[in-house]
Amino acid sequence: MRLTFLFVITLFFLGCGTAPESRKLDEVDSLVFAEKYDSAYQKLMTVSPQFKNEKDMAHYELLLAQTSYLTDNTLPTDSVIDMAISYFEKSDDLEKLAEAYYFKASCLHERNENPQAIQFYKKAEDIAGQTNDLGLQYRIAEAMAKINNQSGNYNLQLNYARKALDCAQLAGNKKWMAYSYFNLSNAFQNLEMIDSLSYYAKKLIPRLDDIDRQDLPHFLNSIGLMYFKNGDLSRARKYYEESLSHQEVASTLVNLADVYVKEGNKEKAYRLWQKASLLDDGGQKDVIMFNMLQYDLDHKNNLEDACERMNRIYAIKDSMTSTLKDRTIQELQQKYDEESLAHLYESKLMRWMIATLILLLAVLLLVGYVRYRRYRSKLLMAKHQMLIGQYSNEIRQLNDQCQLAEHDISKYQSMIADYTVQIQQLQSSGENVDKLVAEKNRQIDDLVRRNEELEASCMNAERQKEVLRNNISDIVENASPVLNRGKILYDFILDNKPTVSWSKDDFHCFVEYYKALHIKEYEAIEKEYKHLTLHNLFFLILNEMGKDSKVVSQIMGISPESIRTIKHRLQKNRA
Repeated sequence: MRLTFLFVITLFFLGCGTAPESRKLDEVDSLVFAEKYDSAYQKLMTVSPQFKNEKDMAHYELLLAQTSYLTDNTLPTDSVIDMAISYFEKSDDLEKLAEAYYFKASCLHERNENPQAIQFYKKAEDIAGQTNDLGLQYRIAEAMAKINNQSGNYNLQLNYARKALDCAQLAGNKKWMAYSYFNLSNAFQNLEMIDSLSYYAKKLIPRLDDIDRQDLPHFLNSIGLMYFKNGDLSRARKYYEESLSHQEVASTLVNLADVYVKEGNKEKAYRLWQKASLLDDGGQKDVIMFNMLQYDLDHKNNLEDACERMNRIYAIKDSMTSTLKDRTIQELQQKYDEESLAHLYESKLMRWMIATLILLLAVLLLVGYVRYRRYRSKLLMAKHQMLIGQYSNEIRQLNDQCQLAEHDISKYQSMIADYTVQIQQLQSSGENVDKLVAEKNRQIDDLVRRNEELEASCMNAERQKEVLRNNISDIVENASPVLNRGKILYDFILDNKPTVSWSKDDFHCFVEYYKALHIKEYEAIEKEYKHLTLHNLFFLILNEMGKDSKVVSQIMGISPESIRTIKHRLQKNRA
């Protein structure tokens, strides 16, 4: 295997890429995404790293680090992943940069170089948080939970276990959720929060089929511990024994021994401690040695063995103290978080200031636009009202002209009738009246001509009135929704219909339409009264339209007493 790696690395430095090899890298990527790590590693071993560009080379280096770590194959040198990091730090591929940081940290973590591992995990966490890769975010959070568990930073362990669960739930991945429940139960165990431990350990029971078989003993042990903490010794023993049937783990042996101690069978517990002491699990050595020492002293066994165990306990404690003194892991995280927070605060402050300026500018523009729209709307309404008023005034003038013409026509027709009678009388007198008759006929012809001119003028006036009415209708129906609505409501009032269901906008539309039709009457109302409410203005318009108090009461839906109150208040508002 080592020779294979050396061969691959040699090709790596000598190569100059081909397109088929580049496509193979994408296939390996797909296998890694599908969690088919062995197949991905085998596929990568068939790739000849002869790449023309630095991007493919960096991709290959990253995949080599990934698949080697995930399949428990040793990476020949750190330079492989370091060169991948060097490239991706200069690129804009955040996901691959975060992946490179993560696997660099994982390699350091495996070698117990935890302070350096933490730095790369934190970098990976920051970069991954800027992507949508939930899988990477989950793996980083899970790794951070583990490393904080090992270093005794249980609150941080809990925080990262929760982050991992959030990613698992967002992704809908049952396997990730199972492992997150395990990490959470372990964190709550360390914090001695039994209720929370029980809550998450119980969630593991229906999810045991979702986990890898090599991890099953640890999951069963966690469930057994939950039952033990809650005093259910029989179920605790059941899960401990099932865990040991898969693999003998020192922590499980110690936990089962605790069950036997509770049941009063210390001899069985002693045998389990002896078996556990032979397993390579430094995390349990001190507990095992202490329990065995206490048993030896209680039963007066070989004191030399007891002294030897005491010395071993001190040695273990010294080793653990040395390990636990390495609080630089927590300090590194805190320092990194503080620096990241300060940087984030500065970035957020700058973004907030920019956003505030943009928002302020947008608000000013919006306010200006709204005011402009209102101003333009008022101008347009005034223009429409002016045109309607102008057209209405012209119609009134034409009506007056037609009435005057009709009066003259009637007058001329009467004169024609008189002249006709006079002619008949002259002709019947038998005298020589030809000259007088001719004069009368000339006058009748003149009157007929005038009548025809007046009738033509009336017909022309009617055509003009029709054009003006069409102009008014066009403005009301098409140019102004306010006036269109106002006309409908105006017609309601002409029919004396009630206004109980009207809204404020309805009254406004009615007033605007009335103002367009009767500008002089409207201006007279405004001139006579001051500080008019819309309700009072409507009342005055009804009066101006000739509606009596009874009809006004019916239209407005108010009592006669209210009418009197309104009149009294209006008297006070006279200008």
